[in-house]
Amino acid sequence: MLVREKNIKGFNVLELIVVLTIVGIISAVAYPNFSEWTKERQVRAGATKVKSFMKNIHSQTEKGMFAYVQVIFENDSERLQLTSKGMTMQDLASLINDGNSDWNQLPEGRCDTLDDNYWSTDNADDDDDIKNFVYTISLEDVTTNFDGDGAVCFARNGKFFEASFGAFDSGSAVPFQYVYVCRRASTPAGVCLVPNGDAVEKEEATILIPHLRAVNFGRFGNFSISKFKSDIDDAGNYDGGTWIE
Repeated sequence: MLVREKNIKGFNVLELIVVLTIVGIISAVAYPNFSEWTKERQVRAGATKVKSFMKNIHSQTEKGMFAYVQVIFENDSERLQLTSKGMTMQDLASLINDGNSDWNQLPEGRCDTLDDNYWSTDNADDDDDIKNFVYTISLEDVTTNFDGDGAVCFARNGKFFEASFGAFDSGSAVPFQYVYVCRRASTPAGVCLVPNGDAVEKEEATILIPHLRAVNFGRFGNFSISKFKSDIDDAGNYDGGTWIE
């Protein structure tokens, strides 16, 4: 019995060109959206890590592990690094009860970043339990609004709330109550080019930075993340913006 030969053939050149053209058009449309989604994801993840880091060490004051804690921000051309430190109730009481201590004589220096023997965690042995509550994280994809270092400090029930001399100090060691987070690759200067200012009505300069976040905090913790949303009019011009959580 004769078997009919199957008529099998592949794509011709014209069909192949049409398919490649369609794939190219789809890729051209989809890639910018995917790229923006990736950038947005990096900033969102970085801001979440900053918020979680600060919230975790602050929670140790409420749990009684520490009476006073510090979060140090160190930012350079390669990474944003956060480090936590803590002071036990016993060590804090010693400082408060010593009338000659810098704690009482120089209150603006309470959130010190220079003295390696100031914090209980600096002096603890490696096998001391309090060492387990001290962390360091490095974030390479994001940066913040200052170059160098700065620190903010919290105490149980909001009794003390200070900043170190530097980026977080809004005057007399009173902290700015937020820190900006943006993509490192989108900032030629290596920092988010946003000046310090009011934590609610932040500056219009934020329009220059896509995917900008602000990690907010206060004396009693109250950690949250805000996102800046630009308002563009019908002509495509910047018409201000709003911060949303």
